[in-house]
Amino acid sequence: MCSMNYTCSTTMASKEDRNGRTVQSALQKPCASLLQEVLRQYIPETDMHRVLNNPANKQLMERLLSKEQKSILYPQTGVFNGSYADFDVSLLYRLIRNLTRIHDHKTGWGNEPDIMDNSIAANIERIRILRNKYAHCSPSHLPDTEFEKVWKKIISCIHEIEKTLPGQNTKFEDGAKEILIAAKTQKDFGRKLNEFEGNL
Repeated sequence: MCSMNYTCSTTMASKEDRNGRTVQSALQKPCASLLQEVLRQYIPETDMHRVLNNPANKQLMERLLSKEQKSILYPQTGVFNGSYADFDVSLLYRLIRNLTRIHDHKTGWGNEPDIMDNSIAANIERIRILRNKYAHCSPSHLPDTEFEKVWKKIISCIHEIEKTLPGQNTKFEDGAKEILIAAKTQKDFGRKLNEFEGNL
């Protein structure tokens, strides 16, 4: 799974570079952490090995998962007993889509959601699509006009999904906004990202 170096300085980066890193950071940290919590609501970590080893589920997962994902969920010895904190958006999407009771959105899993569809499935799908487009190992370059549109979509997805979780908490949305503030002020950007990761 690709990871970014969050400790490097942002002061020398162009505004377009910082826009790209900000989007990548939100997708790889608060968005991934949010989907981890969604999965946890349906299948706690302690139950995942049982779900994975259900014969029908195992047959399905063996077909859908990458080699790396299989090694995480189906270790050579024993059964899965890890943490969802190790899962990225790609793996979380596959598990949520195929193993939870979340119904697909209007246009169906794997497709661009209807613009008016605000279901949890539609917003999970949007995060997957954004992640596939922007969350690369090398920073992308986003002009302000594109960045504003993408950022608004990310915050909207986080907000709508977070509303479905118990407790009406806004920690994931707040975390994304902290990343934006740090990027705009160019202050402690790397520290903020690592701090956020450690707090979830």
